Amino acid sequence: MKINLLTVCTGVYPIEYARKLVTRFNQLTELDVTAYCITDRPKQISSIAIPLEPPFKTEGWWNKMFCYSEDLIPEGWNIYLDLDMVLIDNFDKEILYAIEKGKKTSSFKDAISWLENDYNSSFMVFKTGSMSDVYEEWKSNYKELENYFGGDQVWTGRYLAQTNQSKDILWMNKEFPSSKQSFKFELSSIKGNTLEIPRELPKNIKIIDCNGNPKPDSLSHLHYIRKHWHDI
Repeated sequence: MKINLLTVCTGVYPIEYARKLVTRFNQLTELDVTAYCITDRPKQISSIAIPLEPPFKTEGWWNKMFCYSEDLIPEGWNIYLDLDMVLIDNFDKEILYAIEKGKKTSSFKDAISWLENDYNSSFMVFKTGSMSDVYEEWKSNYKELENYFGGDQVWTGRYLAQTNQSKDILWMNKEFPSSKQSFKFELSSIKGNTLEIPRELPKNIKIIDCNGNPKPDSLSHLHYIRKHWHDI
């Protein structure tokens, strides 16, 4: 079974984020996985991931939509991870579970259901071609969608709901409630203008999602971020 690890590093994101993510994933996994990176800096990543050039220019998080293109992405099952993930422990079990279920796409629900949308695109497992309708719909309107509030995640979630495909999403939270946690909205507590950050991680957490701010590069004072991100 062919499994692809997909990342996207374009624009202002430092290529170091992609290097750390791919390196850490390879340290943890026991699966036979080939890493690909959709990037505008192919020479900077080619030593650890196969670079894929974006078919055309778009803005920011919309570059993630290229992961759904069956013309760009090699055949097989794909595990997509956002660059600001901190990988703590092996999560092969979660990947294989999603593949076994064979849904259109698999994801953990958004930690805060942002804009009344459960779909979260920071972690996805899907087969090449299964999301091609999403890609083609976006591609035909991508210029008009660049300023869409909520970006790729909210637009994709709404598109799947409007086309009666929400039932084809496998929500991973039910089977793996602790595996992936949002640093800001689940691990930490927001009290007024203060973010109360845990000194230790709860058991069974495998992925920390540093969506929004703070990013992992500013969290070196936390031993678990330093060990699993800064020291990689």
